[in-house]
Amino acid sequence: MSQHDFQVSVSSDWNGAFGGEVGSNSDAEYEIAMGLVEQGQLTAAEAVLKRISGMHQLVTVKAFAANDLGVLDAAQGRLAAARQHFQFALDLDPACQTARENIEILNSESTKSDRVVASDGKSEVFPARTRVAILSLLFNWPSTGGGTIHTAETALFLSRAGYEVRHIYAHFPTWGLGRVDSPLDVDLLPLHFESDSWNAAEIQRRFRVAVDEFAPDYVIITDSWNFKPLLAEAVRGYRYFLRLAALECLCPLNNVRLLVNAQEQLTSCPNHQLATPDTCRDCVSKNRSRSGQLHQLERQLAGFEIPGYVDKLRAAFADAEAVLAVNPLIAAMVSPYAKQVRIVPSGFDPTRFPITTKRPPKNGLEKKRIFFAGLVPEYIKGFAVLHEACSRIWQRRQDFELVATADPIGQTDAFTTYVGWLSQSELPNHLQQADLLVFPTVAEEALGRSAVEGMAAGIPVIASRIGGLQFTVSDWGTGLLFEPGNVRDLESKIELLLDDSDLRDRLGRAGRKRFEEEFTWDRIIERHYRPLLGTLPGKSAKPMMRGQDRAPFSPSLVSAAR
Repeated sequence: MSQHDFQVSVSSDWNGAFGGEVGSNSDAEYEIAMGLVEQGQLTAAEAVLKRISGMHQLVTVKAFAANDLGVLDAAQGRLAAARQHFQFALDLDPACQTARENIEILNSESTKSDRVVASDGKSEVFPARTRVAILSLLFNWPSTGGGTIHTAETALFLSRAGYEVRHIYAHFPTWGLGRVDSPLDVDLLPLHFESDSWNAAEIQRRFRVAVDEFAPDYVIITDSWNFKPLLAEAVRGYRYFLRLAALECLCPLNNVRLLVNAQEQLTSCPNHQLATPDTCRDCVSKNRSRSGQLHQLERQLAGFEIPGYVDKLRAAFADAEAVLAVNPLIAAMVSPYAKQVRIVPSGFDPTRFPITTKRPPKNGLEKKRIFFAGLVPEYIKGFAVLHEACSRIWQRRQDFELVATADPIGQTDAFTTYVGWLSQSELPNHLQQADLLVFPTVAEEALGRSAVEGMAAGIPVIASRIGGLQFTVSDWGTGLLFEPGNVRDLESKIELLLDDSDLRDRLGRAGRKRFEEEFTWDRIIERHYRPLLGTLPGKSAKPMMRGQDRAPFSPSLVSAAR
């Protein structure tokens, strides 16, 4: 396989962009950028190029500057950002041939090694970066789902950690899939489907083609439920990981093993599909109407009821390099059917929760704030249980308020206020103003994302003793646990924290410490993903001068097979 150089173009191209004005201010600024690159001051060089791009009137110059910003991105391993800069250069000036060639380099398999050209014309090859493909069937962004947020951030933070990541996802508007309305600083590849191509065989084929073109070292299969084994089948021959964000594949009905008994009470099912496939198939047949529409459609797409599906399911788990489970309960279910199971919690961006100074104690007139971050109308999230507990407490005392993420915004009763649905950027501020967070779910949450976010904000968490929450929240360590659905138990735990400010502070500090030690993305990557994906080359590439009489990468990179 040939190696491609990231090189500079001839100086006459750049001079032509200015119409021959060699002595222009922008030309002088490019000389400054050259010097900064030579000194290894790439951030400063980027600032100069951005200034040129923003101030100059000629689109050809703007395109050259955008292209060269892509060069700096590529040299520092930010391939998704490089691709965006190269494409922006072409959008500005379709005649910018070098930007077109650079996109071809990034699309080529031959970028498995980095080659940098020095001022003496010699080039040096650095080891290839590990390539990771992330496959999603049910991805949208932005999303309120913890599993989808985890997928987006996995791609982002693995990229920042130095891995070459491409997130490949399905775009099928009929189902509302693949809608990306906010920018993600990662290499995204949507696979567009129409109704006539939306079938299992064609989806598998399209994902396989996309994976083959990227030629990854590893594949992470996520954001799919019952279709997960079909994606695993599609990438057979590659080393892949199955990421379980909840109980998908284990509970084909609703991913949380939640049933309704004859008395119309919610109960947790003890079975799972790997161990009891016939029981699970009968359960779906009897309770399919209790699944959401997307669950029903996705099961049909996966061929859940077709003979042989269970064989595909078990083969997918058996052939995986590892199954990445969120908590020990899920890991225990899967372990007899996989050669390796790793407990890998969801990661969190610590910059969303900067360390703040200790909040001043509230005076006797200020009400303590109990926070609920979840979907109020969804019964399984347990808001009704929390509201009833607060109602009982309110009959004895009125020194608190219940704040929930719901609409319409405003006070809904004597002690409850809705603040609307909060974005990822808005939520931390509300949490840091709260005195405690309650996570009263009655279903098997795999992790309990907002519970971790409460700990990140330094406040104690009261959570149901169910699913992964009993591992996320340390009882009397970072919060308190109560029996799911038990109003009186929850009532007593809330009142205990309302009365004891020292206990609130102690649990809040311990929660923040645990967040920093176990849940930040840098910890997750170093502790879990590095052992799975391998370490990266320690030596970084730096763009150098080409040895021509002008800029090291003035109008562009020129690819050359060597």
